[in-house]
Amino acid sequence: MARTSTQDQSIRHGKMSKDSPVVYRVRNGKQQSYILNENTNPPSKAQNAHRAFFGKVNSLVNAIMADPVQQAEWEKRRLEYNHSVALDASKRRYKTTRSYTFAIVSAQIAEKEVSKRRKKSVQLVLPKGLKLHNKHFSELSTTELYEILKARFIVFYMEQHCYYQDMDDIDYQSTHLALHRKGRVVAYARLFPGDKNGQWHVGRLLSIERGKGYGRYIMEQAAVEAKRLGATSLLLHAQTHAEAFYRKLGYTSVGSVFMEADIPHIAMIKQI
Repeated sequence: MARTSTQDQSIRHGKMSKDSPVVYRVRNGKQQSYILNENTNPPSKAQNAHRAFFGKVNSLVNAIMADPVQQAEWEKRRLEYNHSVALDASKRRYKTTRSYTFAIVSAQIAEKEVSKRRKKSVQLVLPKGLKLHNKHFSELSTTELYEILKARFIVFYMEQHCYYQDMDDIDYQSTHLALHRKGRVVAYARLFPGDKNGQWHVGRLLSIERGKGYGRYIMEQAAVEAKRLGATSLLLHAQTHAEAFYRKLGYTSVGSVFMEADIPHIAMIKQI
């Protein structure tokens, strides 16, 4: 890749086409343009996605910087931010309004993209032969209840060696979400109301067939069902090794680690 020129960062440039031989990079506060030569490998899918993302951010920031009113508003926000982190050396202070605006807009767009992916994953099309059963305890047949308890015994007792009373009477007031294949439970969770108004609990999450996204699917369907029942937040006790999994689903850790059934747990909450 050969560099052809260095331009001031404030110079506006139009949106590049997919086949454009010119690549723009910003280094040390300067915008540099490059021309791809015949020996340059074509950009990968990830590079194209990266370029498209920052192209979108650049276009929005350019529009903000072109408007004096918006530019003044963002300058005010930058000064307030810098004042708030003046005593915190671990946080970055922004020297220019554009750099601050670029960082905030990038974070906002990235969060929107993550939200879109989460919404799409809720609408996951199950493989043929799988069916989700969403029933209150009073609606379960004896066969369905037997398969649920068997799956919980396999995962929590035989695999994790949790020697505790699994049938704790909470099942009576719970909505049970079970993913079945030919009558056999492959993933499961239960949902029940908590002590606080609007807060429901999720528990006993398990997946017999791991690595296929069934656990994530059950959790997302539990959130949908809880919202339908009037819940405003969901609370769960996560095993610490699974904390990252729940974070990806939008849960936030609260409090400190505690022991439950001789396994380290942490409380996590999500607003819905």
